[in-house]
Amino acid sequence: PPMGGQQLVAMADVVPSSLDIFVPGRICLFGEHSDWAGGYRRFNADVREGCALVCGTTQGLYARARRLEGGVRLFVFQGTDGRRCELALDDAANLRSVARSSSYHAYIAGTLIEIGKHFRVGGAEVVNYKADLPIRKGLSSSAAVCVLVVRALNELYDLKLTIHGEMDIAYRGEINTPSRCGRLDQCVAFGQRVTRMTFDNDLIETQRVRVAATLHLVVVDLCAAKDTKEILKCLNSAYPFPRDDRDKALHALLGEVNLDVCAQAVEILSRERDPARAAERIGALMSEAQARWDASAVPLCPHELAAPTLHRLLGCAELRPHITGGKGVGSQGDGSAQLVCKDAVAQASVVEIVRTLGMEPLLLTIPAQKSVRSAVIPIAGMCPGMWPATKCIGPWLFPIRIGDLVKPAICWLCEELMHADIEQIVMVVNAATQAQMQHVFCKREDTVVLDKVPLEAAAYEEELLRIGARIKFVKQERPTGIRDAILLCEPVVDGEPFLLVWGDHLCRSTAPDGRGCIAQLLAAFDGSCSVASMHVLRGDELHAAGAYCCREPPSPLPRPFGDRDGLGDKPALWPLSRIVEKPTVVYAREHLKTKNLPDGQFLASFGQYVLTPSIFATLRANERQHFTEALDSLRQQEGLNGILIEGVRWDLGSSTTYIEALQAQAASGEGAPPPAK
Repeated sequence: PPMGGQQLVAMADVVPSSLDIFVPGRICLFGEHSDWAGGYRRFNADVREGCALVCGTTQGLYARARRLEGGVRLFVFQGTDGRRCELALDDAANLRSVARSSSYHAYIAGTLIEIGKHFRVGGAEVVNYKADLPIRKGLSSSAAVCVLVVRALNELYDLKLTIHGEMDIAYRGEINTPSRCGRLDQCVAFGQRVTRMTFDNDLIETQRVRVAATLHLVVVDLCAAKDTKEILKCLNSAYPFPRDDRDKALHALLGEVNLDVCAQAVEILSRERDPARAAERIGALMSEAQARWDASAVPLCPHELAAPTLHRLLGCAELRPHITGGKGVGSQGDGSAQLVCKDAVAQASVVEIVRTLGMEPLLLTIPAQKSVRSAVIPIAGMCPGMWPATKCIGPWLFPIRIGDLVKPAICWLCEELMHADIEQIVMVVNAATQAQMQHVFCKREDTVVLDKVPLEAAAYEEELLRIGARIKFVKQERPTGIRDAILLCEPVVDGEPFLLVWGDHLCRSTAPDGRGCIAQLLAAFDGSCSVASMHVLRGDELHAAGAYCCREPPSPLPRPFGDRDGLGDKPALWPLSRIVEKPTVVYAREHLKTKNLPDGQFLASFGQYVLTPSIFATLRANERQHFTEALDSLRQQEGLNGILIEGVRWDLGSSTTYIEALQAQAASGEGAPPPAK
């Protein structure tokens, strides 16, 4: 809803008055033109949904933005050439006039028109002090400008727009201009990452793609000419209903063929860990996609899409030893191309060769991403095992002494997450636990207190604040269970695999190389399916645990049952065939026996998991499922691996095991949990 002046004044204390912004360009790796094609589903249900894989470039727009004080409703934009554009936000007629012009400032005016439909913002100045993004070369430079304007006002005036909200306003702002942008152009809002976008009518869905191996590309400005409007006119003439076989071929190319190509690309990007093999497969897929484009799209617009300059580049003999494949970029034609290089050395060679051809190269390196960036810790429950003590304080805050320091139990867990290089610690909290966690991790202690504690303890204050910088809170108002707690985290983990750990458990590694329990689990995740940490229990101990069965154990068995190093380069994975919550001894002996384990011993949950994003759909499918049942459903859908953890674990929500933890930790005299190596 529109925001009044009083709200703007109140916001001044909680939002920045100035900020730095970077918005990249974008490269469409696969699926160009499928965004507008998928939009035709509103007229013809036989048209398949569009799909594209896009990636932010390392080039982009750099800007500084600040609020204009004093109630001035003026938007000032200064470009890299020093020219200033001043647009009065209340002058709707002038905004429309500028938006309809051929000026670069049309994108700014068009976006301001769209923002004005939803929000009443104050004045702002945006200084675009650096821009290394080529214009009109298929890298969405115009979309970057629109997103820059939206993001600046969103941040300066706390509009609370999500990334999708920024994208939508930027898109509608750009179509207020003579530009004929597509829906995928505004993916520049996602930054420098690979995103899978699907287009169904006016609906857009996005999914982050985790890249398993670094890829080295060169984006090439062909320094030729193309007419994007002519290309779009010719291709759109085949929609919404195909008139002949040529139109049907284009429908297939942008429909089922493109969906299959994008699915193959996602599989390669997310699962192929060998950089050389990933480059080979992605390059071959790009060359195949270009050949299909030439066969099915060029006949509809041969005067633009024959692209002799593009094909001269793709067929260049000097490039062949250094690349694995390539294709056109954007609307295709003689605008830009992308080449997949064999490695970083080959990338440098390609740059030099491209320059000798009279073309301009741009480096694009897509870095491998960590398998798991986020950890979820539910601490909003009631912990009935220690009630009524837990009316005052949860087990995650129970004091644990290791070495010379006594800390809340959750500090040890968070330290191990930091050692494992987890970037985002998501705590599911209620009002009380959020206040407690903020006091522990986010509030600097008074110097009067710190002056009275030992130096080592006082120094730990900085570590607490470093942990606090990585924490995000997700509110669970009522203790409605683990299922709801996990579902609340879906927007925060953003379509990525994540670590699930219990806040009321304390773990200690016993691995000979000192690798932490969480680090052991993370090393076992290869992206193909979820992984559960395990240890071995006697049958009479299973009544309080989730139990697993594995029909095909790894061979040879890892420690402590064999000589294999379960923590080597290839961790010993146990493909799980059954999961049961708190089984009886009789049931376990009949259904959960894993061959090669000693008689009377069974695989059981260690209480830590790496879960794929598929868990969210599984949890939503059945409101009454226990977490263990949902995990078993996930196992049936995509498989589930187990990894034996070399370590010990205590459930602090039980008085018996809490006392055992205190005794064991005090007796050991060890320091903090060992770092992940």
